[in-house]
Amino acid sequence: MESFSFKKVMRGYDPEEVDKAYAEIQHSLSEANAANSELRLQINSLREQNKEWGNRLKSYEEVDRDLRDALLSTQRVASQVKENAEQDAQLLLENAKTEAETIFSETTQRAEQRVAELKEEEVHAQESLMRLEERVSELTLEKEELGQRMEKASAQLEVLRLTLKF
Repeated sequence: MESFSFKKVMRGYDPEEVDKAYAEIQHSLSEANAANSELRLQINSLREQNKEWGNRLKSYEEVDRDLRDALLSTQRVASQVKENAEQDAQLLLENAKTEAETIFSETTQRAEQRVAELKEEEVHAQESLMRLEERVSELTLEKEELGQRMEKASAQLEVLRLTLKF
């Protein structure tokens, strides 16, 4: 606003200048009031926007907190699932080792039992073979004896035949 200076006239200031200044002041004041009202509307609008943005920020902060909680929960669950899977795998591995050891032990035991049976069968077979060899020897001796007896009998028959022919 500009400062006003009025000429002094008799009995005070010049009424036209005062009216003119008053009109200018009133116009400036009216413009200032309009600008002030406009600024108040803008301030109120900005306050509303600020409040809305504040609410959105709170909402986003809640979403962020919820997402962080969910992420932590997911990480905990994933860690637990991984730990459980590792425990299950370890248990399966131990069970497989135990089962393999049992199967190996049973198989070894059966193999040892079969080897023992085969050795026993071998002993029986060797005994049978020895008995057969003895029997063959006996039969060979009997054959030789029979052969000798046959030769004697044949010789005796020949002697008898010769004796009877004369």
